[in-house]
This record gives sequence, structure tokens and C-alpha cells, in this order.
Amino acid sequence: MEQFGRFFTEFKSSATRIETLAAYSVQEERDNFAHYLSGSLLPPGRNEEWARNIRDSVAAGKYMGRVHIIEHTLTPYLQFEIDWYYAVNGAAGEDIRFIFREDVPAVVYTDTWLFDDEIVIDLSYDDAGKLLYVNQNDDPERLKQARTAWREFHDRSFPLADLLARIRGNELAVPRR
Repeated sequence: MEQFGRFFTEFKSSATRIETLAAYSVQEERDNFAHYLSGSLLPPGRNEEWARNIRDSVAAGKYMGRVHIIEHTLTPYLQFEIDWYYAVNGAAGEDIRFIFREDVPAVVYTDTWLFDDEIVIDLSYDDAGKLLYVNQNDDPERLKQARTAWREFHDRSFPLADLLARIRGNELAVPRR
């Protein structure tokens, strides 16, 4: 895990992510998620360390981006991610995008980080969204799959600003928290 963390500060040109789940069960997020669900005001300094890394990376000419697969009804967890993390990360310069499940390309994909278009990190989760393992996959065929998946997902996706406009326009169902 320590090496995995270093990828986020040592990458040279790009760090891209495909997120496949409607909800993740991350121990480090539990208190924040409970705070969010309570309806309390969001802390203004939330996610600042990660946002600083994004700002520094983008200022150095690096690209950080992700595409998250979504349904037409957002889960409470996804609402949390948007408000707690994505709003902050997007303002810091991360290219946050979404793709509806029916628009997912017919390519091999998984929850993945792809660093510098060269290093594939596959993440495996159980049905409840709990991380099982992180695997640096050095198979050249897997690298080719990850590159193709990222390009296809990115090309078919839409940005966070469009998602927020759809929410404001009531084009997406957003259950109350």
C-alpha cells in the first residue's frame, strides 16, 4: 500500500482512474460519510491534502482524471463522493467524468488506476464495495486493455459540470440523504 500511495506523487504525466461501483466501503471514509448523511454542513477544509496534490500535479503540467460509471438514480454514496470529494478535486484541477452504465464500452475493464499510461493498478472489491486487494499488473496485454478502456471510457463520458447541471435540472434522480 505504501508503494501504491507513492504513485500519486511520483507519476510523470498522468494518473487516470476508472471507478465501477455505485458505492465503496472504505474504512477511512466511514466518519465522513456518516457526517454527510446527518445533513451537517460540509467542513470547508475537507480533502485538502489530496486537493493540494492535484493542484501541484496540474501546475506541473500533469493530467489527473477519472471516469465513474453511474446509474440514472444516484446512490447516497455517490452523492457523498460528489459533494465531499469531487467538488473539491474538480476545483483543484482533476478532470472528473461520468458514464452511464448503458454507455459503457464493450472492452475489458475493472476498477483501475493507470499511471503514465504505463503502470496498471487493478483494484478488487467485494459485493459490499470493500477493497480486497490492490494489484500492480505488469502483463503487457493487461496494459493494452487498460489503455483501451481509459480511452473508450473517457471518449464516451461527460464532465462533472454536466452531471451537476443534470441534477439541478432534475434529469437525474437524487434520493434524499
